[in-house]
Amino acid sequence: MKIKASILLIVCTFISMNCFSQDDSIYFPQEEIVIDECADALDKNDCLSLKVEEEVLVILEDLFKKRNQEIDTLKTSIRFNLNDLNQINDERIYTYINDKKLNKKFSKELNQRIAELHVLRVDNKKPIKDRPKYVLKYDYLTNDNLLKKIPLDSSSTFKGGVIEEVPLFPNQTRVDDLTDRRTFNSLMQQHIGSNFNYPKEAIAKRVSGRVSIMFTIDKEGNVGDIKTKGPAPILENEARRIISLLPKFQIGSQNGVPKKVPYSIPINFKL
Repeated sequence: MKIKASILLIVCTFISMNCFSQDDSIYFPQEEIVIDECADALDKNDCLSLKVEEEVLVILEDLFKKRNQEIDTLKTSIRFNLNDLNQINDERIYTYINDKKLNKKFSKELNQRIAELHVLRVDNKKPIKDRPKYVLKYDYLTNDNLLKKIPLDSSSTFKGGVIEEVPLFPNQTRVDDLTDRRTFNSLMQQHIGSNFNYPKEAIAKRVSGRVSIMFTIDKEGNVGDIKTKGPAPILENEARRIISLLPKFQIGSQNGVPKKVPYSIPINFKL
């Protein structure tokens, strides 16, 4: 009986670029969301950050009342952007806490609270193709169910909107963030499909499964730091070979500053 080898749909993901630095590039002054409660604040970004943190703390304190196990450190993050009506896009709110038991309830409640924030106006509004993301982080040390805030380093503190430009294939035209990512993923799938070769030894031994691949695209557009994890070295080697054949990319950036960008791909080898 002839064994048919194939590769399943590949899902490609840029891992979020959270660090950015202010400079005098064309991306500044940064876009600034002004919510109702912060209309008269001197630092509207700081006011927004404090308002969001209030919502975080309301949920955390409630969850702690119902939980007996003490947690040493809680790391939370919130990411969102605006829709075409300059309101928070409730379909693109992503929240996270580093505790599996808390995460589901925490995310559900916080997503709703973030979506309900009313945006009064947007200062320094950017064009659609440069629409920024907003990333907020809050870390806490817990002791006897009390939360003590841990100061974040300067690269993680909230400074306003972050404009990310993902790396592109050599002949790919930059359009907007969502289109760029979708086109990149499509071209990545084409590359893998064109260079894919199910190892004969793996077919003979009926070796199959999922290989997770992580690599980076550096500030010059070169692929490096290739790491794989899968059911067998023979499949990992094939995945690594395919990624090593990728071309030099157009660089990714944050707020106009070139950035090293991590990227992940799961490849499913199916017999």
